[in-house]
Formats: sequence, C-alpha cells, structure tokens
Amino acid sequence: MGKLVKGLLAIALILGIGAFFIESKTEGFQALTDNFLSDKEVKEYYVKTSSGDKKGKDYLYTFEGYDEDGNQQTIKKLVDHELKQGRYLKIYAKGMQGKGWSEVPENEVPTKALQKINI
Repeated sequence: MGKLVKGLLAIALILGIGAFFIESKTEGFQALTDNFLSDKEVKEYYVKTSSGDKKGKDYLYTFEGYDEDGNQQTIKKLVDHELKQGRYLKIYAKGMQGKGWSEVPENEVPTKALQKINI
C-alpha cells in the first residue's frame, strides 16, 4: 500500500512539474491542444499590438484577433522580442495558437476587422 501511495505521489509531482513548465514556457494548455489535438484549420486574423507578458527571455502576447468577417478569436503568441505597441499584425492561428505573423499597414486590414479592433 505504501508503494502505491509513493508511486501516485511521484506521478502527481511529475504531472505538476510538467504543467508548470507548459504554462511558463509556452502559450499555455489551450493553445497547445489547439495546435496538436484539434482539427481546426489555420486562419488569418488581424490584431493591434499591445504590451506582452515577459516569460523568461521571451514575451507572451494575448491578442483579440478578428478575421475579415469580424469574427473574434483570442490568440496567444510567444515571441523572442518585445513588439512595438500600436502596430497592426496579420496572424496565422490555429485556434488560440499563433503560428506566424507579419506587420501590415492599417489600409491592408479588412474593414470589418478594423472596426472591431478600434472599438
């Protein structure tokens, strides 16, 4: 019985350390499951940059992104440098997982997305 309890405690400890690592070093559990365990497609969203949270030497940004029809999606993206605030980005995302991004001028942001971003 004592070995069973010790074994369960060891497994719980390993899972806890793993959970802490995932939350502190990545975009989080939801973004991770969107990336690997879902059948969601990669879509384009538009966002306006704001301040990010420092995670070690990286920055975690949580954006409210909008597609060309104005549909909202929360997106998390971990980048290796601080982004300039107030810039428009086109982010490719699979659910909450930001895949890639590029800066775009305001006139390239679709009208419905721009209206939602600037509310």
